Amino acid sequence: MTEDQFLALCLQQGYDEKILLRLQKALAFAKKILSEKKRLAGDSYYDHNLRVAIILVENNIDPDIIMTGILNGVLEHVSLKEFSSQFDKSIFSLLDGMKSLQSIKSKSPSVEAEAMKRMILTSLQDIRVLFIKLAAKLDNLRTIHVFPSEIQQRISQEVLEIYAPLAYRLGMDKIRILLEDTAFKVINPRKYEEIEGYLAESAEAFEKGINLVIQDITQLCAGKVAITKIKGRKKNVYSIYKKIQKGRNLRDIFDILGIRIIVPEEKDCYIVLGLLHENFEPLEGRLKDYIANPKPNFYRSIHTGLRFPQGRIVEVQIRTEEMDRFADEGFAAHWRYKEMASGEILDKKIAWLKGILELHNDAENKEFLETLKIDIFGDKIYCYTPKGDIKELPAGATLLDFAYSVHEEIGSTAVAGRVNGKFVPLKHFVKFGDVVEVITNKNQRPRRSWLKIVTSPKSKQKIRKSLRVYEKLPPLHYRTFKPEIQEEQGLLVDSEEFPHAICLLAKCCNPLPDQEIIGIITKKKIISTHRHDCRYALQQEHRWVPVYWKKTFNQKIRFYVNAEERSGLLADLLHTIAKTGFEVKEAKAKLLDTVHAQCQFSVIPRDLNHLKDLIIRVEKVQGVMKMYFE
Repeated sequence: MTEDQFLALCLQQGYDEKILLRLQKALAFAKKILSEKKRLAGDSYYDHNLRVAIILVENNIDPDIIMTGILNGVLEHVSLKEFSSQFDKSIFSLLDGMKSLQSIKSKSPSVEAEAMKRMILTSLQDIRVLFIKLAAKLDNLRTIHVFPSEIQQRISQEVLEIYAPLAYRLGMDKIRILLEDTAFKVINPRKYEEIEGYLAESAEAFEKGINLVIQDITQLCAGKVAITKIKGRKKNVYSIYKKIQKGRNLRDIFDILGIRIIVPEEKDCYIVLGLLHENFEPLEGRLKDYIANPKPNFYRSIHTGLRFPQGRIVEVQIRTEEMDRFADEGFAAHWRYKEMASGEILDKKIAWLKGILELHNDAENKEFLETLKIDIFGDKIYCYTPKGDIKELPAGATLLDFAYSVHEEIGSTAVAGRVNGKFVPLKHFVKFGDVVEVITNKNQRPRRSWLKIVTSPKSKQKIRKSLRVYEKLPPLHYRTFKPEIQEEQGLLVDSEEFPHAICLLAKCCNPLPDQEIIGIITKKKIISTHRHDCRYALQQEHRWVPVYWKKTFNQKIRFYVNAEERSGLLADLLHTIAKTGFEVKEAKAKLLDTVHAQCQFSVIPRDLNHLKDLIIRVEKVQGVMKMYFE
């Protein structure tokens, strides 16, 4: 594309004459300085910068960034005085920041990690420099064929692992798709051609199906709600490949094609959603309201999956024009239109970048790179606090990960939680849309075993940091059993947090093996084990500690059976216990009153499942009312 064609594109995209004059001036200056400077790819730096500028214009980036893209690299060849006489300080500041974003020249993890840290630090000063970095990466991919295969693979992998996800985090979907597909074509050309071939082969059928769906929706909404535009959208090749990687067959992926409905106002989104769900069959689990709960990259839209007539299954996205523009342009849209470009809202937009930098100031370089890839690239789930705040976590995250995402202190003192109102332990896996409440205890401390529970690198980093402090402190004091008492009590429960503490079963709720349980620290420094829904335990959350049923046993377990008094009761119970394979070490019986009896037994179970089988069988014996353990 020539300079004249570039300027014509700018006019077409809505940039005014005043902006065009500034861009013409930048083009002339850069051409004079850079047209004879050659890149490793063989083209000139000026040609590269012009192509970068075209990408920026196509994505409606603001004029200062387009000028910076055109002028990138000129400061190395002209004096500050000469440059300042032609351009203002804001352009100089952006160009100066671009120096930290130069391509990584080394394969060394140490050098690469330092470059990434510099990139994040620079972007915190002005996040717009990342727009140029992404556009430059895309142009580099398009000219990568001149390099040896090994270099092509390394650069393309870097794009897939860091730069395409970075575009996603910035909300720049058009650039993300181009980066993903261009890099994927280099890394796996055979699979790329297979998917691309299927899309081309099915294009006519896809188009016909989408047009019929658009027709159905248009007729349904006519006279009921205003619709600005309805358009079809196709998943990009790399997104389809990721679905295949999860075990899906290419021809069975129903949301390769989708419908995007654009409406004037936010309330219209919900009117359309209601009409669609009333008239077409919604697919279970496919409704996601990102308007009420935006993604952390501030993406907003309603997504739903519907089955249309003739069995067509289509994903439908409903959004306003502003939401649609942001979905395509992301942060760039707000910079161009001067919305939310500074202050508290912008701080929220780049908080995730600040978090990455702060967390990894002390991290090893290799660990930093791996963490960066998970923080930015890994699949995400979104959960909510009871107040409705959204928390982004890596797929496979646990309750403990969630606790650390709220605050380090919450994580360090977490003992259990409630997910959608249900009690769960720290190792419970949270899912998309869960409402999560964390239960803490001021006596709790981070444990080295927690590193096996959490998934998020951020959580692991915080746990390691805390361990360096807590492992230097003396352990909290808890009462422990003497060996002979431990043998007599036959403990069923243990605490990983306090492995030598006394753990007794509470008499108020009499928990049975495999029921959900929680421990409470008593005034005597004993851990009293309760069912998680025990009324007393619910009033003592501030004293909770995690406990668990032992999986294996090597000592006697004592249990009691309360039943209706009858002839042969003890014999029936002994026979039932023997049928489960237990050797009875002790058996006693006594009357509680004229109609009720209590039997006491001691046995040695093989494991927890053996004990569960015993409970099931005993509870079926005629007249048994209650079974509980000591």
